[in-house]
Amino acid sequence: MGPRRVSFRDARRILLGMSERDVERVQSREQFAATLRRVADAVERGEAFRIQVAERRFTVPADAELSIEHEASGERQELELQLRWTS
Repeated sequence: MGPRRVSFRDARRILLGMSERDVERVQSREQFAATLRRVADAVERGEAFRIQVAERRFTVPADAELSIEHEASGERQELELQLRWTS
């Protein structure tokens, strides 16, 4: 058995001392679009917003750092719209 491969996301999390909470909420197209609209509206207005992901509800502050990330590994590709902040 060879060495364990670590994804970029996991390596970043380790280096930055981030928690192991990494959950995903799969949504229908309609739900996803509605969530994007709500987030986009809050970002555009410069307002904080509340959201719930996997049983945890939290507030994303108005000054959260915004970024777009593209990851590719073989044939698998991923696009992430990220909001980062410190609590």
